[in-house]
Amino acid sequence: KKENKAMKSNEYPTPAAGWDVAALTALFASDPERLGDVDVEVEGDVLFITIKERGDLVVSMIPSGDQVLASVLLVEESEVPHADKFNKAALELHKAIPLSTFGLTNVNGQTWYELFGSLSTSCSADDLVEEVDVLAINAGESAKWIQEWKNTYDAIPADKEGEVA
Repeated sequence: KKENKAMKSNEYPTPAAGWDVAALTALFASDPERLGDVDVEVEGDVLFITIKERGDLVVSMIPSGDQVLASVLLVEESEVPHADKFNKAALELHKAIPLSTFGLTNVNGQTWYELFGSLSTSCSADDLVEEVDVLAINAGESAKWIQEWKNTYDAIPADKEGEVA
């Protein structure tokens, strides 16, 4: 079992101008022990971190202005039965998910549910790694919840949805 070790702050100091794609790439490509085996790719202004130990979960990071947004795509909206009820449930549930929030985002013309968090571009490397780690854990839990939702509601016709307890 791997240990969760904090990085030495002098190993990855916060860049004077704040975290940008190049600095984030250097940080996550160094494969901090805390995240395990990762692949790092950059497309334009977006860093994609694939966490192999979490089933190849992809976390995207976008530094913009004063913040770094970290996001995981969960499921296409079209795949979620009774999306109106799901949206309400997600809004009620999000308080129980530390450091992460449910949202909707557009990817190639399709609407996706995502889980995201944001940090200051002047935060520490430890905080960035922790955000990705916690987001990955929360995405796994959210995926289980979404699957339970789908299992419950897939078999219920829309005209009978009010009959579910």
